Amino acid sequence: MNIAVSKQQSTSQALPWVPAAHERSKLLRLHNVVDALVSIAEHSGDTASFLDEATATAMELTRATGAVVLLAEPSRELSIAAARGQMACVDEAAFGRGQTLARNAVDSHQTLHSDATDGDARLASGACARHGLHSLIATPLRYGDEVLGVLEVCSSVPCAFDAIDEQGIALIGNALGGALGRQVALDEHARLLAQLQAALQTTQAKARKYQDAALYDALTGLPNRAHFTARLEDVCREHQGLPDGFAVLFVDLDGFKAINDLHGHAMGDAVLRATAESLTSSVRGADLVARIGGDEFVVLLCGLRDGARDTPTVASNIVASLARPRTIDGVELVIEASVGWAPHDGQSDAAAIVAAADAAMYRNKKARQR
Repeated sequence: MNIAVSKQQSTSQALPWVPAAHERSKLLRLHNVVDALVSIAEHSGDTASFLDEATATAMELTRATGAVVLLAEPSRELSIAAARGQMACVDEAAFGRGQTLARNAVDSHQTLHSDATDGDARLASGACARHGLHSLIATPLRYGDEVLGVLEVCSSVPCAFDAIDEQGIALIGNALGGALGRQVALDEHARLLAQLQAALQTTQAKARKYQDAALYDALTGLPNRAHFTARLEDVCREHQGLPDGFAVLFVDLDGFKAINDLHGHAMGDAVLRATAESLTSSVRGADLVARIGGDEFVVLLCGLRDGARDTPTVASNIVASLARPRTIDGVELVIEASVGWAPHDGQSDAAAIVAAADAAMYRNKKARQR
């Protein structure tokens, strides 16, 4: 009798302890779910690492043996974004064919739970039995009214998951859906921004092309008359009252018409390009060479210590450089030119100094023809 009483007392004392421990376990599991949700909300990595971490979290919370995140494509196909454990062995097409709960969860917009996949009418036969998936939970990844994909966990034993597991996976799915939706929106914004940037670059390239067309000679690539005149006007203003700080050379090819008539315009174009190269190589990088029309070129010599003294030497070097024999399109030629120059007097504007250099060129040309 005493022993019986003792057993009864022992049992009565133990009964309150069992449900208390169970409640503490539930609270701990719910606390872990909350921590997981916070982690998902605060994740700052890229989408791939974010989803990979989410599958690991889902497995840890539910003691699942596999987890997968599938994204819903516009074609309704499901593509694997992250997979772990047993789910990593399942063929991607099996999810879309309804061999797990993933397809049904996406279509129904509901969290689905199967304690025993064997004989579950919702599942197409095949994948679960082949891969030993005996318990499943699948939840849609919702963003507003849109389902972006599905989170699914599995276990290799039947009845592996309880209501807390189902609620936890549903909550994680909601958090994932929100995070993915925001990421999709960011990606879309980034795509639109990239399109805008590409369009801007195209527009800028076209603007540069039009600008080049307005300021550069298409044949030689040299600055044209407008470009040269604008630069010369700036230099004239900078040297107002300071004579001999720069000079302008005017270069005109001799016998250029005869070259066109004898060898054709293609040869004439080649001679003009060769002239541009020769002039550019004969002066400093700070100087400006331009083609202002036909066979006429001008050179702006900047930063001279004594324009009246230095300019004739540069002009002589240019004439000698052009006169060196060269083969152009298979024909050996020398390029003859007449050069005139005008050092700045400290007062003249751009038009006046170019006119002075042009007049000097014609005087020199006539002198050479005598």
